[in-house]
Amino acid sequence: MKLIILNQKGGVGKSTVATNMAYGLALSGKRTLLVDLDPQAHSTVIFCSDLPKTNTVSELLSKKSFKIGDAIQEAKIGDNEEPVKNLSIIPANIHLAITAEQITTKIHREKLLHNHLKKIENDFDFIIIDCPPSVNVLTVNAIYTSDLIIIPTIYGRYSLDGIADLFQSIEDVKETSDFKYMILRNNRDSRNKLSNEFVEEQLAPFKNNLLQTIIRRNEAINQTQMNNEPVMVFDPRSYGAEDFKKLTREIISYGS
Repeated sequence: MKLIILNQKGGVGKSTVATNMAYGLALSGKRTLLVDLDPQAHSTVIFCSDLPKTNTVSELLSKKSFKIGDAIQEAKIGDNEEPVKNLSIIPANIHLAITAEQITTKIHREKLLHNHLKKIENDFDFIIIDCPPSVNVLTVNAIYTSDLIIIPTIYGRYSLDGIADLFQSIEDVKETSDFKYMILRNNRDSRNKLSNEFVEEQLAPFKNNLLQTIIRRNEAINQTQMNNEPVMVFDPRSYGAEDFKKLTREIISYGS
């Protein structure tokens, strides 16, 4: 199953969701590939101690003869670079932004990633794609190849702004309104009752497309971003680890 983490808004936790979900799936014994499609490379830094300069998603998208196997690396965590069983990554770096500009004029540019992933998708149970916070050629590639779209949203007044435009973009790429998506409620603070109630009211029309798991606001998750570790490694007993384990189980049920 190819699953993308998508929202054109920044600050909703896309990379945090992508990396922790990928780690959780691998920990559950699922053969998992994480593809970083964001030039900021926030997912890459979690599982690569040094940002690779070559054999990244940039070459994958820009060089027709490039072999996807050359870009797939073993995911590693910690100062000791301990390999993560069942988890691989196709990394990104800042040059991906330049690549995105270069491939904009290519014929069938929306199929570049899809055509590569077709060659190896049977080697993995889940392929997780972390998207940039915009609808550009990179995002279009992710949407085109996706089986399920996960849209993280946070508990803020403007959390759902632009979601109609996002749906229209997905429909344009997929050439159908019948696409599979689920909304993930992220960073919920139980103390903010009024804000929480407001957001839940806004989400009511999407009740059939809400993931049951809600990621609670948790300091351990904030700390993991600074320590470049999945929350299940940094603090396995935290609310964050508990929530992402629950999310993993829910995602596995969709992929079964």
